[in-house]
Amino acid sequence: MKCWKLFIVCCLAAFAFTVPAETAVAATKAKQAKKDPPAPTIPIHVRVYAPDSVPEKVKLELADVSKILVGGAARTIMPNIRSKAVAPGDKGGYVARYTEVDGSDVRAEVLPSSEAGKYVGSIRYLENLYECPGSTEADALRAACHVVKSRRMNELVRYDKGKWHY
Repeated sequence: MKCWKLFIVCCLAAFAFTVPAETAVAATKAKQAKKDPPAPTIPIHVRVYAPDSVPEKVKLELADVSKILVGGAARTIMPNIRSKAVAPGDKGGYVARYTEVDGSDVRAEVLPSSEAGKYVGSIRYLENLYECPGSTEADALRAACHVVKSRRMNELVRYDKGKWHY
C-alpha cells in the first residue's frame, strides 16, 4: 500500500512542476510576439507553364508549393527591410543594405521526367538588393532606398508518389 501512495505523490509532484514551466514558456512566447512585429507577407503571383500532357492537379500543386517556397524565402532572407545591414560607403558616409524577394513575378515550370508519374519543377523568382545612402548610420537607416542589383533565383523540386518534394 505504501508504494501506491509514494507513486501518487511523485506523479502529483511531477505534474505540479510541469504546469508552471508550461505557463512560463507560453508567457515568454507571448512577450516575444509583442516585441517582434510579424514579418510582412508579400502577395505572390505564380504563372505555371507545363506541357498539355501534365495533369491539372500537378500544376495546381506546383503553384501552391511555389507560393510556400517563395513566401518562406521572403520571410527568412537576411538582411531584410526590418533588419538592414549598415556599412561605411565607398564615397564616405554610410550605406544601409537589404535584400527583398520580388513575389510579383514567380514562374513555375513543370518538366516531365523519363519515368511515368514523375516530374521536375522549376520555380524562378527575383531577389532585389537595395541600398540606402546616408551621412550617418541613423540617416542611412532612414534614407530612401533604391534597387542596385537583381539576381534570378531558381529552385528545383521533384514530384514523386503523388506530391512535390522540396
